[in-house]
Amino acid sequence: MQGALALEHEGIAAYRIAGGSGLLSKGVLDVALVFLGHHEGHRDSLAKLIATAGAKPVEPKTDAEYISALNIGALKSEGDVIKFAAGLEQGATNAYVGQIAALQDHKLAHLFAQLSTDEAVHWAILNNAAGGAMPKSAYLFG
Repeated sequence: MQGALALEHEGIAAYRIAGGSGLLSKGVLDVALVFLGHHEGHRDSLAKLIATAGAKPVEPKTDAEYISALNIGALKSEGDVIKFAAGLEQGATNAYVGQIAALQDHKLAHLFAQLSTDEAVHWAILNNAAGGAMPKSAYLFG
């Protein structure tokens, strides 16, 4: 769960940093802020579960650490930001889907299914906005 929480921290930082970059038009920024809100909800759910289990939820990195680790400084256009965000969402979807089968707790598996679905919706919207092709094969994630 700590890894999932770290992914959500990463997504929140990416949307916040990209949103403040000045690269996004109003419409794209509006969508990014909705997705940011989704990730904050995911973060809160995961942090609560971790704390309830008696552990300390992993803290987010600094913006400077995310900018460096994710190479956010290389983004120069709205299109770059959209493609970057789509890649993050695809990675998050795969991470959640890949963990569901190993989860023995049905409530936790349900949460991870919900999280993966949200991430897949984000990816689909961003992939379309980036002009990405509609996938022709089944089983896009996992």
